[in-house]
Amino acid sequence: MIAIKEYTNKVCYIEIDRPDKRNALAKSTIEKLIDFFKTSSHSSKFNVLVLSGSRGVFSAGADLDWMKKGMNQTDEENRADAQLFNNLYHEMSIYPKPIIAKVKRGAYGGAIGLMACADVVITSSNAQFKFSETALGIIPATVAPYILKKIGSSNTRYLLLSGHLFNGDAALSYGLAHILVPMKELDNTTREIAEQMATLGPKATAKTKELFNYLEQSSFNISEDTKDYCASLIAEARKSEEGQERVSSFFKRTNSDKNDR
Repeated sequence: MIAIKEYTNKVCYIEIDRPDKRNALAKSTIEKLIDFFKTSSHSSKFNVLVLSGSRGVFSAGADLDWMKKGMNQTDEENRADAQLFNNLYHEMSIYPKPIIAKVKRGAYGGAIGLMACADVVITSSNAQFKFSETALGIIPATVAPYILKKIGSSNTRYLLLSGHLFNGDAALSYGLAHILVPMKELDNTTREIAEQMATLGPKATAKTKELFNYLEQSSFNISEDTKDYCASLIAEARKSEEGQERVSSFFKRTNSDKNDR
């Protein structure tokens, strides 16, 4: 689910609102985000959008319960699920209003793709980030093009192939974050920056974002063929023996940990 928290001084604040699941991105959550980006792109109520996660972590990435269901789906159904992430990243990338990602405590997997598609990312040094897909026998296929576009091949290869846990300082050095502040200052700093950006000319700002997208097409265009290929890789990985074994093993460990508490 997502929640529109407020409209203040031409800034809209929305949250991924699944705190019991560490704001994991379920199918319905992604669909609601896509719908929001499509329907609000020309709203006169606000000039800047702030995206965050409710209470705990920004987002734990794709909902693993949803991933687990993919084991029993057809390849076509799994490709359609994977395309949802493609559609979400695309809608964020072409959104005419500036998007600020306020990343509290960290993000994982596909949620880092939301950071890559945001225009400004504000987080703290002690936030934690990780691409954990390959540890689960899943391929980070739909997020990879957007991370590659954001931070380049060398850093993308390292982060996606190593599954390395990194903090806010590293995210800043890689180019995944722009501003680091102490976590207690995250809300106020984000609000100050958002409200300052909201005073700029909305039409000029939208055209500037359009310009960036045009310029980036010549150097890094994520084509429909690329999106289809990436979706097919995820569909295959969901049904693969390795993917099924590792996702099932993760759930067994999680349930065992709960029983031991």
